[in-house]
Amino acid sequence: MSKIRLSHIGNNIVLVGHMGSGKTSIGRNLSKKIDYKFIDTDQEIEDKSKMTIVEFFTKNGEKDFRKFEEIITTKILKENKRSVIALGGGSFENDKTRSLILKNNFSIWLKCNLKTLSYRCNNLNTRPLLKGKNIRNEISKLDKIRKKNYMKSNLTVDVSRKTKSIIIQEIINNLKNE
Repeated sequence: MSKIRLSHIGNNIVLVGHMGSGKTSIGRNLSKKIDYKFIDTDQEIEDKSKMTIVEFFTKNGEKDFRKFEEIITTKILKENKRSVIALGGGSFENDKTRSLILKNNFSIWLKCNLKTLSYRCNNLNTRPLLKGKNIRNEISKLDKIRKKNYMKSNLTVDVSRKTKSIIIQEIINNLKNE
């Protein structure tokens, strides 16, 4: 098990990126490797709302979802240390959330090419922003909107065509140099 000592104020590691970039699977495995707690904000939202993300979107709409997401994410960020946090794909668009992450945590953008994202998201019914739409076109639109904020992360790791173990080792190597 690798021990990581981060030199920034807070010591949460926050994974950002598009849906399908691997935030949950990489986050879960990374947290085990470095002996940090793992938190998935989407799972926390589902647990607190007693609805799936798709149900929440359908029942309440994206605007209410984003408000609830901000509340849950802010609480997670303020109440946890030594955690790997997988953020929902759109969370980093929220100014308050992004500011809190960049001020007190270490953020990592799991950057993935659009072809790979489209493939990963193609058969999933758990992505409300893609439901009933051309997957590749929608991901391309989201990328144009979100990329400018993802680029503000402390670290960018290209996860396209890499195994989980290679990605995790790359992250650990970068964290040790922080």
